[in-house]
Amino acid sequence: MQHWLSRFRTAPDLDPASLPSRLATLAFKALLFYAVVWAGAQYATRTGLFATIHRPVTAYLRDNAVGLPMAAQDLIDLWAFVGIGGFLVVAVLRSRSARLVWLVWGLSTAAMVWAGTAQPGRAVATGLTVVAWACASLIALRGRG
Repeated sequence: MQHWLSRFRTAPDLDPASLPSRLATLAFKALLFYAVVWAGAQYATRTGLFATIHRPVTAYLRDNAVGLPMAAQDLIDLWAFVGIGGFLVVAVLRSRSARLVWLVWGLSTAAMVWAGTAQPGRAVATGLTVVAWACASLIALRGRG
């Protein structure tokens, strides 16, 4: 069995002179990645997309937390932590097992939006949730086959 650090070793034919350009490319990709994430978060907040998803989820969790030993606000915090943490682990560390967490989180979020939204806007809110989650998945799952 190989040591886990062995996958981070550089190839023996790597030219040391290309290191600055490779680092510049890596820095540019990281900057672009975080700029897209920041712009998406700003858009979601400004347009009300975030509230369209967050309000029904919090309403669902508050309504269904009755009788649980965990407080409703703790459930809401856990939901947010798993979503943000799952996104970061999938996007940065590219963990295979975290992809399953990301999938389950997205599907459960869509289900909670469906259950927590009033009938006239239920389908639209759930559709927007799925589209927003799919766009976030494009960023998180980039480069995966």
